Amino acid sequence: MIEPEGKPSGFGNGLRALLSRWREPARGRWEQIPPALRPWLLASAAVGMMGLVLFIAGLILLVRAAQPPTSPSPMGGGGTPSFPFPLRLRVKDTAFRVAPLAVRGGSWPVPRGRGDTAYWMEGTFTNLVFGLSDRPETRRLVEGLREGDVLEVEMSAGPALRFQVSGRQQVRPEDTAILSQHRPGLTLLLVGGEPRWAVTASPLPEMPPALLTTGRVPIGLPVQVGSIRLVLTGVEPRWSGPGIPGDFVGVVLRFEMAHTGEAPLAIERFEMNLIDAAGRRYQPTPLENVPIPSGRIAPGSTVSGQVAYLIPRNSAEGVLIWQFNPLPGRAAPVEVEFELPRPTPTPEPETLLQIQIQSAQWMPEGQVLVIRGGIGNPGEQPVTLEAAEVELVGPEGQPAPLVEASPALPWMIPAGRNLGFELRFAFSTPGAAVLRIGRERFQIR
Repeated sequence: MIEPEGKPSGFGNGLRALLSRWREPARGRWEQIPPALRPWLLASAAVGMMGLVLFIAGLILLVRAAQPPTSPSPMGGGGTPSFPFPLRLRVKDTAFRVAPLAVRGGSWPVPRGRGDTAYWMEGTFTNLVFGLSDRPETRRLVEGLREGDVLEVEMSAGPALRFQVSGRQQVRPEDTAILSQHRPGLTLLLVGGEPRWAVTASPLPEMPPALLTTGRVPIGLPVQVGSIRLVLTGVEPRWSGPGIPGDFVGVVLRFEMAHTGEAPLAIERFEMNLIDAAGRRYQPTPLENVPIPSGRIAPGSTVSGQVAYLIPRNSAEGVLIWQFNPLPGRAAPVEVEFELPRPTPTPEPETLLQIQIQSAQWMPEGQVLVIRGGIGNPGEQPVTLEAAEVELVGPEGQPAPLVEASPALPWMIPAGRNLGFELRFAFSTPGAAVLRIGRERFQIR
C-alpha cells in the first residue's frame, strides 16, 4: 500500500519516537563528560570502529582462503560432461565399452579380467590413451594389429573419431613418453602381462559429404581424378631387404582405383611420382613382390594394387607426397600426403627374459646362501647367460663366491621355454645382498 505524499507512515512515526526516547538520555550522559576528555573519547571510538571493520574483513578473507580451489574438469556440475568424451572403442571387429580411469598416486590401476572394457586414461584428449586387460583374446587382437589398420572411437557427442595404426612396440611400465599429449593420436596399451604392447595410431580425417576432385588430400580419403576414383589405403616402409641399399628405404604404397569412364585405360601410362619434403621426385621402382604397375583397367572395374619407390633414408623424414594422374597433360593430378611409420625397435633377446626368485635360505652348517628361482624366455630367439652374468654382492660390496649352480652355467634358455635354477654362494653370515642375473637385480634379505 502506498502512503499519501506528505503524511508520515506508521513505521516512520514509531522510529522517530524511539530515537527521541534514546536521544535525551544520551545527551545527558555526554554532558556529564568533562569537555577536555570528549576529543579523546571520540578518537577512541573511531579507532575501535576501525578495528572492528578490519577484524571482519580479515575473517572474510580467512574463510575464502580455507575453501579448496576449483580445478578445470571435463565434468561440469551435476556430473554432466562439459565436452565430448569416449564411449566405445572398436578394434577391428571387436567393440569395447569405455570406462574412465584416473591416474592415482602416479600409477594407472587398470583392473584385471575385464575383457569387454577399454579403460580410458581420464583427461587424455589430445592423445587418447586406452588400456586393455591382458587376456588371451585381447592379446591376440593387439598382437594381430598391423600398420594401416583402422581404430574407431565413438564419442559422447559429434562424429566418431578414426585412427590409423602407425606402429607397435614393447614397453616397460616406466616408459611414459608414449603418453605424451603434444601430438594428436591414440595409444592403446595391453596392461597386466608380458610383454607389454603399446600400439600408436594417427588420426584420420572425417569423410566429407561429397567426393573430392584433385587437389591435396590425406591418406585414406577417396578422390576423383579424371575418370578414376582413387584411394591410397596403406603405406609400408621396408627398411631392409632384397634390392634395398643400406642407406635407402623402400616405400610400398597400397591403393584402390575404380574406373568410372567409358574407355579402358593403360595403367603403365599413369603418372605416379613420390615427392619428398625437399621437393625431390622419385619414379616407381620394382621391389620384391612389388612390380611396376601395368595392365589395363576396364570401365566399371575396380583394381587393388601396389607401387614401390626407393628413397634415401635421410629423405624419408616429414611429410611425403604421392602424385597421381591417370591422364597426364589432360587432367590435374591429385597429391596424397602421408608420413612413413618409424621402424619399431627390436628389443634385445636378453631384455625379454622373465626372472623370478622363489626362495633364498642361509644354511649355517655350510655357511652358504641357497637361492632358487626360474627364468622364462617369451621371445623368439634363444638366450644364453654366461657365468659372468650371475653374481651375488654382499652387504659390504664384495662379491660372494659361487659354489655351485644347478644346472651348470652357462645357461641356454630356448625361445618360449622356462628354466629352473638353484644357486649356492659362500656366505659366512646372514645379511642383505644383491643378486644379479643378466640385466636384472634382486634384493636378497
